[in-house]
Formats: sequence, C-alpha cells, structure tokens
Amino acid sequence: MQHILILTVAVLLGACSTDAERALEENPDSERLIGTWKPMRLVAVRQDGTSHVLDSYKDCGERNRWTFAPSGRFSKEEFKENEQGSCEPNTAAASIETGSWALLEKERLSLFFSYTDGRKELFTPAIRFLDATTMRLSYEGAAPEMEYFYGEYVRVD
Repeated sequence: MQHILILTVAVLLGACSTDAERALEENPDSERLIGTWKPMRLVAVRQDGTSHVLDSYKDCGERNRWTFAPSGRFSKEEFKENEQGSCEPNTAAASIETGSWALLEKERLSLFFSYTDGRKELFTPAIRFLDATTMRLSYEGAAPEMEYFYGEYVRVD
C-alpha cells in the first residue's frame, strides 16, 4: 500500500512539471544559463570581418544585470547616469521589464521581451558558452554593412 502511495505522488508531481522544467531536463545547457549575468561588451562585426566595440559597459553599465530563472522567466535591470553623476535605474519608456526564455536546437536562445510600454518582441540569438562563466549572444546585423552583433556576458551569480 505504501509503495502505491509513493508511486502515485511521484506520477502526480511529474505531471505538474512546467514546459520550462521539461526543457531544462532535455537541454543540459539550460543549467549553464540559469543565474545572473553582467554585460561586458557589445560588438558589431562588419561584412568585411572587422569589428567595432559599441559599448564596454563601464561606469553605470557595470551594474546592468540579466537574471535567468529555472522557470523559463528572465528579468533585466539597466542603469544610467543621472544629471548629478550618480547611477540610477533606467526607467525609460521602452525599457524591458520581464520576459521568458527557452534554449532551442542548434544553439539558439529564444527571448520573448515584455516592455514597460506594453510592446512585446521575440528574438532568437545564437548562444555560445565561451567558458564556465562567459557567454556570447549573437544577433543578425540590422544594417546592410553589418554581418552580426554580439554581446558578451559574465556570470556574477
């Protein structure tokens, strides 16, 4: 009788798992993504192969964070310098509030952004883990002369 009760509880708990939890079980790289990340640099790569650093996230940018939760949700915090020279949260009208994520096949990350102004967008950058604490997200170029852009992030938690 006790074995039947334990089996029943195990089956019910398994049936209650979320899509994000199933994706986590199916893709071990999901475990590597979970945590808090700090942006290090944003780089544009031209079609001729040359690159240019667009942002190196110094000063207030060093406080920016992306946090990926096991539930498949993420949040993003951005900071900017105010008129007095202090850092404060960037509350611009189109700032990202929250979103959801999932790792896809062929090393792609699905990022569904929900903005504070009500807009929603889906991005699917390529994701590559450079080492245990560094990842790179690559996006297709938005201008004809740009091949792609990438952001590098370092795990802080």
